[in-house]
Amino acid sequence: MALSHFLFLLKFFLIISGTNISVLGCYTSIFSFGVSLVDTGSNFHDKPNRSPYCHLPYGQAYFQRATCCASDGRLIIDYIAQELGLPLVPPYLGKEGVNFQEGVNFAVIGATALDTNFFDEIGITYPTNYSLGAQLELFKKFLSSQCDPSSSNRNKDDYDPLTGCLNWLNNFSEYHNKFLQQELDRVRKLHPHANIIYADNYNAAMQIYRSPSQLGFQKGALSTCCGGGGPYNYNNSAQCGSLGSSVCEEPSLHVSWDGTHLTEAAYGSIANGLLRGLFTVPRMNTLCLSGLPKIGEFPN
Repeated sequence: MALSHFLFLLKFFLIISGTNISVLGCYTSIFSFGVSLVDTGSNFHDKPNRSPYCHLPYGQAYFQRATCCASDGRLIIDYIAQELGLPLVPPYLGKEGVNFQEGVNFAVIGATALDTNFFDEIGITYPTNYSLGAQLELFKKFLSSQCDPSSSNRNKDDYDPLTGCLNWLNNFSEYHNKFLQQELDRVRKLHPHANIIYADNYNAAMQIYRSPSQLGFQKGALSTCCGGGGPYNYNNSAQCGSLGSSVCEEPSLHVSWDGTHLTEAAYGSIANGLLRGLFTVPRMNTLCLSGLPKIGEFPN
C-alpha cells in the first residue's frame, strides 16, 4: 500500500492513504487531525459527561442519535469517507487498541495550533490539552503501537517478508522522502552558494534490515537487546529500563536496542553509510570529509 495523497483544508488536515489519486475506490484509510470541524467523538473522552455535543439535538439529522460531533449530522470528514467507500473515521481517544486499519481521527474540539504551554505563559485559558502538537504525539504513539510485535492486530500480509517491516509505514517514509528531496532541490536553487545535503537515513537503515548478518548483526534486525520478553524480546508492559526487563550481553550484535530505538552499533553503521556510502545527495565523501577517521575510530 503506497501513500499517495495529502489533502489540506482550513482548520484541519487529513492524510488519505491509497494507491492512486485518480480513482476514488483505491483509498484505503484516512488519518485526521484538527478541531470541531472533524472531531468524531474524542471530545467526549476529553471531557467525560461534560460535552454538550454528546446529547440531542446534536446528531439528530442523519444518525438520529447524539454522536459527540458538533453538528446535527455528518461532518465534512464523514462525507469524504463515504465518498471514498470507507467507514466513518473513529476517534482515537477512548478507543486506543482498536484496529484502525481503515483510519483514525485525532481531532478534538477546541484544539489549538500552538501548544498549551504558550497559553499558560501568557495567562490565557484554553478549552483542551489536545493541541495539534499533542495530536501529532498521539499519532506517533499510534504508529509505535502498529510496530509493536506483540500487537494482536498483526496480519502477516502487512509485513515485508524480507525485513519484517510494515509495508505501509515504509511506503509512507518513501513518499515523504520523495517530496522532501523535491523541496530541497527548490531550496538549492534559491541558495546556490550553500551546500545543502540530503541524508537518506531510510535507505541507509534498510540495508541493515535486509542483510543484518552480513553487516555483523548476528542476532538479526528485529529482536531487541533490552526488553522484557515476548515476541522479539519486546514487551510493552516491561520496556527497557523498567522492572522485568533485562539487557543482552552483546548489544553490538543487535540492530534493535529497545524495540523502538537502535543500538549504538546500528547507528554507527547508518552514520558510516551517510558519511562514506551512497546515502547522501550530494555525496558527503566528495566534499570535505576525506580526512575523517572511520566510524570505528571515533573516540569514545
